[in-house]
Amino acid sequence: MNDHRYQLARARVLRTFPVPADRAELAQLRCAVDDVERRLTDVITAGGASELMLAFSPDVEPANGWLDDSDVRRTASAFRLVTLAACIRHCWPDRSQPLYPGQAARQDDIITTLVPLHDTLAAREGIAALGRASHFLAAVRFLRACGYLASDEGDGTIRLGPMAALWSERDIAELRSGYDVLPGPGLGKE
Repeated sequence: MNDHRYQLARARVLRTFPVPADRAELAQLRCAVDDVERRLTDVITAGGASELMLAFSPDVEPANGWLDDSDVRRTASAFRLVTLAACIRHCWPDRSQPLYPGQAARQDDIITTLVPLHDTLAAREGIAALGRASHFLAAVRFLRACGYLASDEGDGTIRLGPMAALWSERDIAELRSGYDVLPGPGLGKE
């Protein structure tokens, strides 16, 4: 039985997974990935372990919505974008270092940075001002589910997720050039 579909589904669900010790299993996985114009990317986890992640091949660009196809593109809310920006700044304190895996940051510190931005964002999004932190906490959960932030380990910290490992050098150069405008430590402490 050909279990390529199972292996690809497993790779997508796990986001990162240990490198198979069996060379035949690794070769079969590489074959399955090549068949769907994907590639395996090496990533280093927060714990320093080397794992693999499923990514698009360099010559294949995933649909990006340039044709304004709402089935392809889903616009992120301002709360999600600003929350991701704050997480990047807190988890990447030195822009001269690699972005991923970065370092752990206290979730409370990130939320403290974001709370002063709540009223402006709530008005822009046309939503009721519920709890000042609730929209940001919901954004953290969403970003974790999408892989932009690492899974919750129950220790009150946030880490960048494996999707950050897939960003291109051009994307990271843009982040470096705009680093000073990312909401970071000290913003909410005035």
